[in-house]
Amino acid sequence: MKKLLLTAILILQASVLLAWKPKPSFGLEWGYTGTFLRTHQYNYIYSAGSRIIDNGSNWWYYSNGSVLAGAGLDVSRTVNLSVYSGLLGVYSHRWMVPVELRASWCPAGLEEDGLITHAGVAATFPTSTLMETTARLNLGAGRRFKVYRHISVDFQMSFNLTLDHDIIHDPDTHAYILPDKTVRNYSEYWGVNISAALNF
Repeated sequence: MKKLLLTAILILQASVLLAWKPKPSFGLEWGYTGTFLRTHQYNYIYSAGSRIIDNGSNWWYYSNGSVLAGAGLDVSRTVNLSVYSGLLGVYSHRWMVPVELRASWCPAGLEEDGLITHAGVAATFPTSTLMETTARLNLGAGRRFKVYRHISVDFQMSFNLTLDHDIIHDPDTHAYILPDKTVRNYSEYWGVNISAALNF
């Protein structure tokens, strides 16, 4: 009985795998990002030997752009999984290279006109100091327009949270605070992105 049940399960799994035929997908995305909030949390020991704890936020608007390219798979009629990378601006003179895993969902179908939503999580690599790997979250929605067969264009708006590390300077000597004197160095950039993407 156990052998018969195991055989039936294996046959079922094999038939599912044979029926599942994911299609490759590619995309190019151009975006405009408005960063409106920056927060920071510092905890460090400076040259006098005292500890400084500094937390704050700045409501200020910065315009940035992004250019991304992606490759992935249509894992079902309505769901796509892709990896995106390129160059994105997150703040004043602050650019990063993301490697983002993004899941997209089109209720009407990936090759049809209609609503599209996405969620992405990325490792980000700053292009200048400090070059410490950080992270980014990306949630958005918009409209997909079918152009021809497997070609479509997306227009989306998304909310982004990008994490970062800052260069902290000693208040007396103005020298860079070394990592072994830093307990916490953490900042966040909050922004809204408007993008257009070509999918094929």
